[in-house]
Amino acid sequence: MRIVLATPEYPPTGPTGGVGTNAATTARALVARGHEVCVVTRGDGRAYTDQGVQVVRLRRRWVPSPTLERLLANRMTGAAARRFRPDIVQAVEYEAEAWWLARWTSIPVVTRLATPTYILEELNGWRDNERRRLVRRLERDQAHRSAAVLAPTFAIAERVAADWGLEKGSVDVIRNPVDIEAVRKAGASEPSRPLPKRPLVFIGRLERRKGIEELGAALPDVLEAHPDVEAILIGRDPSEEEGALMERFWTAVGSVRERVHVVGELGFEDAMATVARAELVVLPSLWESFGYVAVEAMALGRPVVATRAGGLADTIEDEETGWLVTPGRSDELAAALKARLRDPAGLRRVGEAARRRAEDFGVDVVIDEVVALYERVLEHDRASFKPSIYKQGYRRYFKADDRADPFHRLYQAKRDAVVTHFAGLQRMRVLDVGGGYGRLAAPLAQWHDVTLCDLSPEMLDEARRRCPADVRIVAADARELPFADGEFDAVIAVDLVVHLPNLRDGIGELARVVRPGGEVIFDTTNAAPWWVLAYPAYVNWRPRRLLATMRAQGVLPEWREIVRHQRADEVRAAIASFDLRLRESQAFGPRWAAKWHLWWTSKP
Repeated sequence: MRIVLATPEYPPTGPTGGVGTNAATTARALVARGHEVCVVTRGDGRAYTDQGVQVVRLRRRWVPSPTLERLLANRMTGAAARRFRPDIVQAVEYEAEAWWLARWTSIPVVTRLATPTYILEELNGWRDNERRRLVRRLERDQAHRSAAVLAPTFAIAERVAADWGLEKGSVDVIRNPVDIEAVRKAGASEPSRPLPKRPLVFIGRLERRKGIEELGAALPDVLEAHPDVEAILIGRDPSEEEGALMERFWTAVGSVRERVHVVGELGFEDAMATVARAELVVLPSLWESFGYVAVEAMALGRPVVATRAGGLADTIEDEETGWLVTPGRSDELAAALKARLRDPAGLRRVGEAARRRAEDFGVDVVIDEVVALYERVLEHDRASFKPSIYKQGYRRYFKADDRADPFHRLYQAKRDAVVTHFAGLQRMRVLDVGGGYGRLAAPLAQWHDVTLCDLSPEMLDEARRRCPADVRIVAADARELPFADGEFDAVIAVDLVVHLPNLRDGIGELARVVRPGGEVIFDTTNAAPWWVLAYPAYVNWRPRRLLATMRAQGVLPEWREIVRHQRADEVRAAIASFDLRLRESQAFGPRWAAKWHLWWTSKP
């Protein structure tokens, strides 16, 4: 594969945190697997090759408008990526480096969640401004437009999915790869400066999010209880609050100031050599999506006291491979540090377990999962979908409850129409055919005895989680329903008929299982494609894709083999062929060209 990694930072140039570390580790591992990799990042305008990775450093242009500057930079990143002619692009959501590509090109984008701007603003107390408001919108939009979204921990996956309205379960959780061998090699080198006998080491940016204030409040108590321990803080000072944050830190540690050493940002080798000689590593973060430094310390066999903040709790098993405390609680942090420093045997035991645990994050283990995700994305991007997609994989594309879906409001309107209708009726036996994950079955179960059937095991599994226990859930093909003639009082098939190979056979099977006098309610998609013009996001704002979709009666190119839209006269003829009485046809979509028709029929 030809792969572009778009990243705001990349070592060794400029400040590098977890985003840059991930990009470098991933890029080199992909090259080692035989892939061609180009990293597009910020810098001095150079293009060169480093360890087999093509690196393009873009010099940002200054413009007076922060909004225009951000959009121009995004356009430059997109143009540089396209020149490489990639099969796929991976980018973090932070700073929305791949937004232009996801928005305006057909190149599949995989977004990796790090820590979005809105979370950083919340944790660091940043002031809102025009540029950050734009970046927040772009980050969210990039994720919604991506072919796949991956996250290093369940913590960041669940939080961002909920906050951004991504479909539950749509984010792939793949651990960040860590070059364990490189970490241990660096740790074996000599530090550039003499170290105290018992160093207590912090590593990370000196910012509020990393728990610097809590660490400052805890250190006097810890160091006074252990006179032979000294604290070493490794990391860049971003001068938060114009330096006021670190002023408060130094005030807090005033009584033990001579035993607190802030050494600034160190090179990778020097930093790992220092961590490798730590008595204990402390990471008091208020939030971490992953926590590279935690895994690096563990790989070096160093015991870690961290917080239950985001991904750290996914990485460290409390009292087994480290210790966890409540974020923001300096008293709890101090107590844990003092207790651990009093127990050398416990430090050795946990350090050894941590070293073994770190192997789970080894680059050779993780990179295969990343490549498998790329291959899955490309398989779906390059080929027309086959009927097997309905058994495995369709959930990824059915996003009726995703607010970013162009038809979200129409999906909701259809659902509300059906639920409202049944809410006022006496209790009856209702069959929801192709019911998916229970969008209709779950609310209807308040008033009726509901059976949901679907072909997809993944949909049925989700339905079991979402629906009340009294909903009967059945694996079934809508073309051959495993129910007796006339078994139900009402049959619903919303968002189903479009996927059936034959309209008449599908309606006939629905009519068969409803009793005389019962209702059959289903919808179809309009084959007159003019509604497509009202939803440019449906075709990703791409003119050629729009024309191809219009020519195919509103069906997207990749779905042509298995999706069928119908003309209203076709549907009326099919209804009449089974002697169903048409009570109403309800239109959803633009007034001048309905997207969907909901057909309300009854069986004589």
